[in-house]
Amino acid sequence: MRKVMRNIGAILAIGLGATASVAGKDGTPTLELIGATSIPHGTRFQGLPIGGLSGLDRLPGGDYLAISDDKGDGRPPRYYRLAIALDPAHHRMRVLIEAQQVLRDAQGLPFPTDHPVVDPEAIRHAGGHHIYWSSEGTWNADPARRVQPAIYEADATGRILRSFSLPPVYLYADNRSRGAASNGVIEGLAVGPQGTVYAVNEVPAYEDLAVDDGPGQATRHRLTSFDPRSGRPLHQYVYDVPDGQYSVSELLAIDDRHFLSIERVVPFDSRTGVRARIIVSGITDRTTDVLSCPALPSCPAVPMTRTVLLDLPQQYRGVKIDNLEGMAWGPRLPDGRRTMIVEADDNFNKDQLSQFLAFAWRGRLVTTRSAM
Repeated sequence: MRKVMRNIGAILAIGLGATASVAGKDGTPTLELIGATSIPHGTRFQGLPIGGLSGLDRLPGGDYLAISDDKGDGRPPRYYRLAIALDPAHHRMRVLIEAQQVLRDAQGLPFPTDHPVVDPEAIRHAGGHHIYWSSEGTWNADPARRVQPAIYEADATGRILRSFSLPPVYLYADNRSRGAASNGVIEGLAVGPQGTVYAVNEVPAYEDLAVDDGPGQATRHRLTSFDPRSGRPLHQYVYDVPDGQYSVSELLAIDDRHFLSIERVVPFDSRTGVRARIIVSGITDRTTDVLSCPALPSCPAVPMTRTVLLDLPQQYRGVKIDNLEGMAWGPRLPDGRRTMIVEADDNFNKDQLSQFLAFAWRGRLVTTRSAM
């Protein structure tokens, strides 16, 4: 651990002057901010800059995986192994980089570094030494140069073992009227307690936009469940975002019917902070399966339930909120509360932060639909 600290320098641990707790009037769980920290811009590990952290997951042994959305523009796409220590009594946390793993193609070769190919966005532990990770691919009007979005399973060396079968709304078509929107596909990836894999698109597919959709209008995303053995889609549900200026940047399974997600406003001004919120959503017996629906405006459907669990303004309890894109469960606290770690992608921008926030969770799950 001391060697790691010498390699990357000091990682800041920020104390919070006051705790922050949000209690839902209808009995929803509460989140208390118990720590915040960031990795200083320019910090390097094994010769490469640390940044672009856009997905986070906790391993059974207590360490974490964080994927970087470095697109191969001079640097290899990769993910990190982290140690995160919490000190809730003093409202502090610390993040240490322990290891780095380059992502590889199906032949075991590192992806090119002279041009973008994959765009890593999310990572989840798949059991054993395997991982799932998602890529938004690379849109190009020339089909021969286009790389489709994907969900991959990879081994401990980063080599791709297989790809999941994605529904058409997650794939590029013309980037105008059909299919996925460029750089707006699978940022949210989750694994349920039974191993089922879930994904949600960052912005809706073009065919799922209503004619009157515009800035601030409600948007309809699709959350899809996948069979972890075959990689094929099982079910698909409408995930509503009442205010379309928010996009969906992460998904975390509570169980196989309830999820946490991050929604954040885009575009944003990194100098003033990013407006974001944490949502708890649910699949009920009434929620419509839309897997066979070609375009949501033509398919009447009951969407998933949703409740705003925590609103995060640009400045929250003395912390400037950055571009939140990763979320993972943390350890249990001595008082029994579950913790949750949220991570921000700095886009390798000196005006942004590779930020980590720690929250303590108390209360039972309620997923009644609420007005925004």
